[in-house]
Amino acid sequence: MTAQEIKPSSTLAALRDQVPKRPLTPAEIRQVLDRQTTRLLKLSQIYGPPVPVEAIIALLPRLIVRHAPDLPSSGRTQWNGAAWVLLIDSSEPKVRQRFSLSHELAHVVWHPLTDATLQDTKTTAADARIEQACEYFAACLLMPRIWMKRAYFDDGIQDVPSLSRLFGVSWVAMRYRLEQLGFVSAAVAANTKEAA
Repeated sequence: MTAQEIKPSSTLAALRDQVPKRPLTPAEIRQVLDRQTTRLLKLSQIYGPPVPVEAIIALLPRLIVRHAPDLPSSGRTQWNGAAWVLLIDSSEPKVRQRFSLSHELAHVVWHPLTDATLQDTKTTAADARIEQACEYFAACLLMPRIWMKRAYFDDGIQDVPSLSRLFGVSWVAMRYRLEQLGFVSAAVAANTKEAA
């Protein structure tokens, strides 16, 4: 089946089908999230940065994005009885709004799966595991591993400001992703200066 043949209503099902219906370890969660975001990008026919998150969401059924200023958090997702409403704080920088929107999309994808897969552990409550998974989903969607490798190693773009512009993310998100992927150490990532 090609990307053109997959109906939008089946996209969420295709992403959810990649999740084993049992408690997952942190490593398994990261693997599933990597696979889900790779699949979502392929189904959306997106092959390079920056990822048009709102265009992806527009392809999915029953998802509505609303922007409002000065919310108590960067984003929120709720079911209104007919559709998922992804509420994003419009007073935040655009790069933060993109990350928040990707994070909230993860809440929609994982909503029916969390009870079976992201349960409390001895060290982490289920709610915290859900938030961690959504953060990782957003990072994988906006800064896919293979695209990051290509930009960093093949194209030689290794400074945080240039990578951030290329991928449409904040410096903080890019530094964290570089560390997450093992491209730089935590010490190097922490020493990268933030924009004034």
